[in-house]
Amino acid sequence: MNLKAPPIREETRNRCVVVPLTNELSQKLVNISLEQFHFLFEVQKIDFSLFVSIEGWLVEFIKPKEFSKELLDEIWSACLKPKGSFRVCIWRADRPKFEAVINQVRSKKLNRLLAYVPHMDRKTLDVYGQLSSSSQMVVKGGIDEEVVSRVRASASQIVSSVLDSQAALYTLSKMIACDPTLYDHSATVALLCAIISQEMVDRPMSEKEVMHVAECGLFHDTGKTCVPSEILNKPGKLTPEEFDVIKQHTTFGRNELVDSVKQGAPISDLAIRVAYEHHEKFTGRGYPEGRKGRLETEPESGIHIYSRICMIADVYSALLMKRVYKEAFEPGQALKIMIESNDDYDPLLFKPFVGLVVDSVKKYQNKPATPQVLAYDKEAKGKIIQVGAGRSAAESLRTTQGSDAEKSKDNASLENDLNRRKGA
Repeated sequence: MNLKAPPIREETRNRCVVVPLTNELSQKLVNISLEQFHFLFEVQKIDFSLFVSIEGWLVEFIKPKEFSKELLDEIWSACLKPKGSFRVCIWRADRPKFEAVINQVRSKKLNRLLAYVPHMDRKTLDVYGQLSSSSQMVVKGGIDEEVVSRVRASASQIVSSVLDSQAALYTLSKMIACDPTLYDHSATVALLCAIISQEMVDRPMSEKEVMHVAECGLFHDTGKTCVPSEILNKPGKLTPEEFDVIKQHTTFGRNELVDSVKQGAPISDLAIRVAYEHHEKFTGRGYPEGRKGRLETEPESGIHIYSRICMIADVYSALLMKRVYKEAFEPGQALKIMIESNDDYDPLLFKPFVGLVVDSVKKYQNKPATPQVLAYDKEAKGKIIQVGAGRSAAESLRTTQGSDAEKSKDNASLENDLNRRKGA
């Protein structure tokens, strides 16, 4: 293997073990999503090593006995660089230890929400935690039988916990507003998919179907890991060429899931289909194929009902969360934007969803004000925006800048951009 000298400081080379990243070593490693990495700032110690891979080299950057916030900061700063093949990883054998730490931090955050934010639903938060844990396994890549088993177990918990839909919607929106570091797009989409499935006008789905739709929600954005993060997180408008790249994530997702099936992962055909067509619009203006209407009545050109459900959940989830290119919206504001383009959604699904969100807002709007002090702000180094699920290091984390006027966008322009980058 012909490699240039590792692009790291001499001090790091002297302190750390640095070796070429061979295929054999790669098989023994698992990537850490940066959504989970920043949870480590809230722990005092770890019992596993943190590695970084960069341009063909593997660096054991933090050993357990050397763990410090300063070293975490060095990794964080490297993640802010716009270019470079940089990723954070651990030994695959240490994944249970890592997940135990992350679950402990998540549990502490959820308990803090329950203590300080009125009327949060404990069952919803518990289910969401399990969904998020499964979602993070999906976005790390290498979807195998174990990952699928975890996804199905977390999807089944939605049904077995017998969630109250109005309470779940309220809890979800407040959780995102109060502590955005807990936000996980695919977990949010999965929970919303289940809620929509249970609240359908003509025929609420069976428990088995609800579980299956939630499972599809967890897999729906698998292809986003193949899209350059500088495009996913671009603050300004996308160029036509960049939009074309974004649109490929549906094909990437389908292909990755198909490849996983070939390797023995028991992923359903419907999950693969939803990953491919969750950006198809009811009127035919979506992608990748411009399908329209209902598959049940238009078998040649229609969209599967699971995909139609996922599209509504995908857009609503994206609107609730602050992104590089948009502000966060309250539930009522998010609905207003969606209603302005409601032809994109199947009215038999969208109408009951609108009613449910409206009823939830009415039920809780007069409750005591929610404290806004729980959002993560690492040592006043800048207001950190949420890391998108499955992003690579480049530009996944950056500080927000600009005046309030710069942050404000016209709803029509915003909705158009979201149609291009829903869930990004």
